[in-house]
Amino acid sequence: MNEVFDSEQFNVEYKKDDNIVLVVLKGKATRDNYRTPMMHAADMVLRHSCKVMAVDFKANPELSEKDLNWSKKVLFANLKKSGLETLALIDDNDLEIVQAIRVFCGNRFKTIVCKTYEEVKLRTDPSASEADTKYASMTREQALEYMGLSKDADIKEIDDRFWQMSKKYRGKDDAESKAMEDEISAVYDIASGRRDIRSKEEEQRQNEPMYFGRYKSDWKTIIHYNWKNWLLGAVVGISILVILIGYLFNSKYECSVLVFGHMYLDNTYMREALEEQGLKNPYVGLADVVVPNDENIPLDQMGNEAFNAQFYTNPDVLISDRIAYKYYFNVFKDLGPLYDQIMAGLSDEAKAGVKPIYMSERESVRYKNDMYLEYGLGDEDIRNPAEFPDDPVLIGFEITDQDVVTNYGVEAKWMSRQTTLMVGQCINSTDDERTVKMITAIINAAFAKEMPESAAEST
Repeated sequence: MNEVFDSEQFNVEYKKDDNIVLVVLKGKATRDNYRTPMMHAADMVLRHSCKVMAVDFKANPELSEKDLNWSKKVLFANLKKSGLETLALIDDNDLEIVQAIRVFCGNRFKTIVCKTYEEVKLRTDPSASEADTKYASMTREQALEYMGLSKDADIKEIDDRFWQMSKKYRGKDDAESKAMEDEISAVYDIASGRRDIRSKEEEQRQNEPMYFGRYKSDWKTIIHYNWKNWLLGAVVGISILVILIGYLFNSKYECSVLVFGHMYLDNTYMREALEEQGLKNPYVGLADVVVPNDENIPLDQMGNEAFNAQFYTNPDVLISDRIAYKYYFNVFKDLGPLYDQIMAGLSDEAKAGVKPIYMSERESVRYKNDMYLEYGLGDEDIRNPAEFPDDPVLIGFEITDQDVVTNYGVEAKWMSRQTTLMVGQCINSTDDERTVKMITAIINAAFAKEMPESAAEST
């Protein structure tokens, strides 16, 4: 967000995208009404390491001789210490005060006079093309003359002429053709009036009222493009609050299971299987999580937030499907130390029907990278898999038998995939004995010939 200091006589704003401090003088200002905003501007230059400060004199402000002398002795010295290199004076009326300031600046820093803030950006931007900089001060009449058009040419004539002039250079790779194409585009931007429209909009924006550090038009744009996200955020927030309240304020929960993946869940079976083992009032929750897929189903923000909310309540056991768990390696605890205890507690049928799942951190990084790229979550999160260990660890036990999966009360939402489940321990779990008891109870009951009575009725 841009930093702003606003008063009746001044508007001082740090333009973050341009790394420029813009000062707009609204009218007559003397002594503290002038000096305080200008020192705020110098402070912004220092804190943001700005090389350019622009001062807009279009309102034709009046400055006293004392304030001009203060500028020379105090303000300019502070700006120099702050690292300022260029002072851009915005003036389209050849004001005497602008010329006086240029003289006062001396050789402290470079001073330039521009007609608009757009011109300031072009003339101080090292990445701007030579053509943009060269024609920054060109008038619309001069641009039309350059294009061989009359002063009253309409936009259709301007467009037609632009295409005629640029087509001979378009698509060519030599430096001269590229330079000419940039030059014609810069002139067209002026002749069509687009540059002046941008400048006028920026000028109008500077005179708008501000609310919470943003201009009125900024808030209109923000609301227009973000109201859906805000609505979704409110829904997600309420959902998370309901989950947390339900979990944190019910002290009767003795254990908890988090099921996540793109699926439906009837938690009756798992709750009763755990209760039969003497675990009172177990919590079994679902987070509908979507991962990269070939069915064009987009990332579900609400599902991710539901997962995060329940995960940070420290569940004992995690249950996921084959599609999702590969992207969530880091939430599973290494079950290697508990392998013998779990296998000893499983029935013969359960032992024959489960498959230990091993995965390395290196493999998980590859899946994470795929997810970041698929959903555009940020290239800065992409990691080099070779930097991570390739030693596989036991993260859970997979069940592929569809009849057994059905016993869990789980049904896939995917259109073309069957559900396979993996049961593991949450990385935040601290009670290994209870976890072993829960995992064996959940798996054994699903493989038993007879399901708990109410679960059988629900399926």
